[in-house]
Amino acid sequence: MNDFFYETFFDEMADSGQQDPYELRLRLLAGSPRHKTLLEAVADLSGGWKRGPFAAEDGTRRARGVAMASPFGSEVATIAEVSLRDGEITVHDVWVAIDPGSIVNPAIIEAQMNSAVALGLSSALLEEVVYVDGVPQARNYDGYQILTPDRMPRVHVRIVESGAPMGGIGEPGLPGVPPAVANALSVLAGKRVRSLPMSKLDLKEVDG
Repeated sequence: MNDFFYETFFDEMADSGQQDPYELRLRLLAGSPRHKTLLEAVADLSGGWKRGPFAAEDGTRRARGVAMASPFGSEVATIAEVSLRDGEITVHDVWVAIDPGSIVNPAIIEAQMNSAVALGLSSALLEEVVYVDGVPQARNYDGYQILTPDRMPRVHVRIVESGAPMGGIGEPGLPGVPPAVANALSVLAGKRVRSLPMSKLDLKEVDG
């Protein structure tokens, strides 16, 4: 949850200073080659950074958000491409660049990143435990919303080996997803997203 706070507040600071959040991160990381390389890698993987809003080929109006995280000795940079229509949030693509130091099996890393994106997006958009008078309202699995397969975005992964000590792989892909999505949504909605799950928020697309 700390990465959600850090990375969304970073974008708020960038906006207050009329700075592009990706370019500001890049400048501040000039003295940290490992992080700078990773941020450049995720931008390259996504076809080049563009915040938006912009029109996609299918006519939807989209924006992108970026976030970074340093979980379990690994370093991760994430970009999410999002649209917002009639209050409905759609995450179309998520790009993840991960530097776990050194690797053994790249196929396992890619699979873990896919599952981490699914978990991160599920928690960002839908998952919520509601209590009334100390009693949870979801009494069984069917009362607890999770991400369905039809809402799963395309996931693109790039592995960057820095030669640092080997880090974790199980959870590192997750923390960057909620803030990347929130940062993209803030562009489309014209206001900051500061709470989860996002499906509970009254978000409407704004022009400009």
